[in-house]
Amino acid sequence: MSKHKDTIKQYAEYLHRGDREQLLSLVTDDFVFEKKGQPALQGKEVLLAMIDNRDGIVHKDAGSQIPTHKFDRIIEEGDTVSVSGTVLVPQPDGGQLELLFSDYVVFRGDLVSRIETYMIGPVGPQN
Repeated sequence: MSKHKDTIKQYAEYLHRGDREQLLSLVTDDFVFEKKGQPALQGKEVLLAMIDNRDGIVHKDAGSQIPTHKFDRIIEEGDTVSVSGTVLVPQPDGGQLELLFSDYVVFRGDLVSRIETYMIGPVGPQN
């Protein structure tokens, strides 16, 4: 597996554990996070807000729990890695919200410099 793909897996692991220092070590100082349809956010404080559940973007209804990502596909081309899968967002009532996601992760050297994410609710069976 490539170094970029390994970094993405580490990123998800550190995010799930709430490991602030390790997560910040994987991104550039001018890191940008953009959920399509919302303004892009810049800086390492964006990640801290996500870990602390203060972001209002990724898991605003999750209470104190952090979502879990399950990767279906990771494709790399140059300094960009495409990741798709499912994110399970814990809900205050004990249930889970399941979202589909597709991320474009851009690297500068060995560090993540930008994540562009698309999230949608799962599509039901087609007739």
